[in-house]
Amino acid sequence: MEPRMESCLAQVLQKDVGKRLQVGQELIDYFSDKQKSADLEHDQTMLDKLVDGLATSWVNSSNYKVVLLGMDILSALVTRLQDRFKAQIGTVLPSLIDRLGDAKDSVREQDQALLLKIMDQAANPQYVWDRMLGGFKHKNFRTREGTCVCLIATLNASGAHTLTLSKIVPHICNLLGDPNSQVRDAAINSLVEIYRHVGERVRADLSKKGLPQSRLNVIFTKFDEVQKSGNMIQSANAPTFWFSHSNQSNSFTCN
Repeated sequence: MEPRMESCLAQVLQKDVGKRLQVGQELIDYFSDKQKSADLEHDQTMLDKLVDGLATSWVNSSNYKVVLLGMDILSALVTRLQDRFKAQIGTVLPSLIDRLGDAKDSVREQDQALLLKIMDQAANPQYVWDRMLGGFKHKNFRTREGTCVCLIATLNASGAHTLTLSKIVPHICNLLGDPNSQVRDAAINSLVEIYRHVGERVRADLSKKGLPQSRLNVIFTKFDEVQKSGNMIQSANAPTFWFSHSNQSNSFTCN
C-alpha cells in the first residue's frame, strides 16, 4: 500500500471485505508512525473523511472481523492524535453506541474498551457521556443494556468525580421499567455501582422521586448488601466528596 493519506482514504472507502482485512494492519502501522503519516497533523479534511469512512463502513460492517479491525484502526488514531481526536467523537459515537449491543461478546468488549480509551485520552468522560445518553433509549435492548455496562466501567476506570451523575441517573431510572429484564437488571446494577462510589445520598435522592416502593426495596436491599460487603469506595463516605464535578445541583431527578 502506498504510504500516503490519499491512498489510505481509498483503502478505507473501498468495499471489498478481503482487501479490508488485508490492509487493516497496514493502516494501523501507518497511522502509528508519525513520520510516515505526517499529513494527519495538517490535513483536517482528509482526517475527517478517514474517520467518517471507518465509522460508517468498517464499524458498521456486517462482517465482525471488519468491525473489530475498524475499531483497532480508530484506537490507533486515538493513541496518535490524543486530544485532537476530540473533534471526531461526534462522528464515531453513533456507530460505537450501536455496537454496544452487538451479538458478539468480542465486539461489545472491544467497543467498550475503545470508548474508555477515548474518555481517557481524547476527552473527559462527561464530554463523551453527554453525547452517549441516547444509548439508554436505543431501540436495541442489548444497546440499552450495554450502555449501562459501559457506565459501570466508566465509574471504575475514571471515578464518579469525572461525571455529572445528575444528568445520567434519570435515564437509568427510566430503564427500571424497561420491558426487557436484562435491561432492568443492568439499570439496577448501574445504580448499585453509583451507590458504591457516591454513598447514601443516592438512597436519599431515589426515595424522593416517586419510584414504586417494590422497586425501591429491591434496589435498597442491594445497597445494603454492598455496604455490608465492605466494597464501598472510600470517598463515598467522605464529607468532601462531591456528587458532581460541575456547579449544578447534586440531586437526582427521576422522571
